[in-house]
Amino acid sequence: MKRSFTRGRVAGLVTATLVAACVTTAVPRAATAAVTGPPPQASSFDHALHWNDVLLKIYRSRRGADASPGTLARAAAMMNIAVHDANWPAAPRTYLPRITQQNPNDSIEATMDAAAYGVLKHLFPDYDLTSALNTATSQIPSWVNPAYIAGGKADGEKIAALMIAERSGDASAFDPAYTLDGVPGSWRPTGSTAALNPNWARLRPFAMTSATQFRPRPPAGFTSYDQLLRSPEYASQVNEVKSLGSATSTTRTAEQTQVAHFWANDLDGTYKPPGHLLDITATVSKLKGLKQSENAELFNLVSMALADASIVAWDAKYATPIDLWRPESAVRLADTDNNAATTADPAWVPLSKGRDGTPFSPPFPAYVSGHATFAGAWAGVMQRWFGHDLTFTATTEDPHATVRSRTFTSFAAAAEENARSRVYLGVHYQWDADGGLESGFNLGDFVYTTRRDQ
Repeated sequence: MKRSFTRGRVAGLVTATLVAACVTTAVPRAATAAVTGPPPQASSFDHALHWNDVLLKIYRSRRGADASPGTLARAAAMMNIAVHDANWPAAPRTYLPRITQQNPNDSIEATMDAAAYGVLKHLFPDYDLTSALNTATSQIPSWVNPAYIAGGKADGEKIAALMIAERSGDASAFDPAYTLDGVPGSWRPTGSTAALNPNWARLRPFAMTSATQFRPRPPAGFTSYDQLLRSPEYASQVNEVKSLGSATSTTRTAEQTQVAHFWANDLDGTYKPPGHLLDITATVSKLKGLKQSENAELFNLVSMALADASIVAWDAKYATPIDLWRPESAVRLADTDNNAATTADPAWVPLSKGRDGTPFSPPFPAYVSGHATFAGAWAGVMQRWFGHDLTFTATTEDPHATVRSRTFTSFAAAAEENARSRVYLGVHYQWDADGGLESGFNLGDFVYTTRRDQ
């Protein structure tokens, strides 16, 4: 199957086309059951969209390690799986074991609300969800029998408990232990924080068969720091980002600067990269007029893809022979790389900056780009659902973005721009973007193929 992913390259790079990898047909841990239960209750209020909006509000409240992309993506998958499994009979395939309802006529909406609330309350116990729950339950039509609402609540609580139990073995992924490789080319702190989520590859995947299923090849194929740093490919990558990604760049265009900030959303107080993609998912859903049951399934697929994308990216960052240093280190310490084609600039800083204007690089290795992997996985699902040529407008929450919306003619185009933006921001090399996109697209195809209800 050929994918419509063509990236317009700049700075002399060659246009590339990615071809989707073959995927297996096995569906791990998915339970199939006969369709039973009541029809969805008529209401203009979409409970699936509501809880995803609540999730983004929670994202904005998180700080530091609690706001890491992987942590947030995992939370989205857990909540949206619970909402999806609560939304039956529209979901003939469930991720969790099929529960026994209190009554076949139990309110689907009450089940969805209780499932989402239970998962989020477990994950974010300090966040007050009372108003969100009251808003959702108040939208259940008044003619629904109160007994069926109470039964739906009990059903949702069962689903939430199953979801929480399903991920009870994830603690090792949050282990902060990390030993620096300590050689030229290897990642080291750049003034932000210690290594973030260095053991995230231990997280059990939601849809993949293993953390390494979509692992990208090493940067330019090199598996040793010395060989990598001496190569002309490395010099080309460093010199490109040195020019385009500098805070004081004279080669980066105004449009490229806009792109850099539009896709960033790295700062506390924003919905972060996974939230940005979930927000665009909601925008497209509303544009296409999806029903509640369809949103439950779509967000289930997208969220599983994003959660597994975090595993793919962090596996490549930390669990492979190359824990690649950020451009900030590569440029400043170029006199240690034994490559005559690079020149050190100890004063170089990236365009990326905090709310106070202080330049920073994210606190984890460069290869591969998490933004690119998330974007590819998201686009892989979205273009399989909506088609390859849908035009939509996305917005951003990054405080440094001077252009707050951008319009795209395909999901691949958005993913491509997202990945490339990290070079303009000065925090990634182009091969970080390329490797993340390819792995992400293949992952998105896999999730859609193996997890779609129909």
